Amino acid sequence: RAGFKTMKGCAAAVHGILQAGLLPSSLEIADRYTLDASRKHLGGQFVPTGDACLLVELDGQQSTVAAEAIKLTKVIRKLGGLDIRSAVAQRDRERIWGLRREFSYSLKASGYKKLNEDVTVPRSRLVDLIAFTEKLSKKHGVDIASFGHAGDGNIHVNLMIDPEDPAIRKRADQALDELFTQVLNWGGVITGEHGVGLAKKRWWPQAASPELRALHKTVKKALDPKGLLNPGKFV
Repeated sequence: RAGFKTMKGCAAAVHGILQAGLLPSSLEIADRYTLDASRKHLGGQFVPTGDACLLVELDGQQSTVAAEAIKLTKVIRKLGGLDIRSAVAQRDRERIWGLRREFSYSLKASGYKKLNEDVTVPRSRLVDLIAFTEKLSKKHGVDIASFGHAGDGNIHVNLMIDPEDPAIRKRADQALDELFTQVLNWGGVITGEHGVGLAKKRWWPQAASPELRALHKTVKKALDPKGLLNPGKFV
């Protein structure tokens, strides 16, 4: 686990780790907003120094992992990592992963409503995505907390809105319009794991080709010819 001065630097470190020939089983990142919420919710002792956090896990044979861990630490330090900590014992590993598991709860504890978008981009666009979300936040006046599975390019872009302010939802939707459009232009997808559902229904035609939507309808008709399953919700 390591801290970084900036989220863009943290995202760049993901590329650096992979380019060094390391293949971690997990690569997770989190931004300043997420870490600040965690500091308030959990206490500062659990959160690393800096405005971004990198979590990396290695697996394999004991001797191999030990050698790779030494190399990984050197790579992270060279890439600007701060407050680097490692763990081998199960209890110590769980303590580090406990921070990651509490990110969503920490954001919810802030009192704001969390609009969780799980966009996914090619890893080569990870730094670009972070820079783009920072610009969106400033442009639309909406706080954004980003964290997630950097190794897969799957980042949870959480728009934090005041549920008592009706105007902010409109600004949030405008930000999402721009976010999804850019992600698709980069060859990414608007959802990496959560699915489309109702929340992303209006962006589905933009994200899926006419041929793909026709295929979905064909499968739906074959499995549910009478339209009994989730009536009115099919996209």
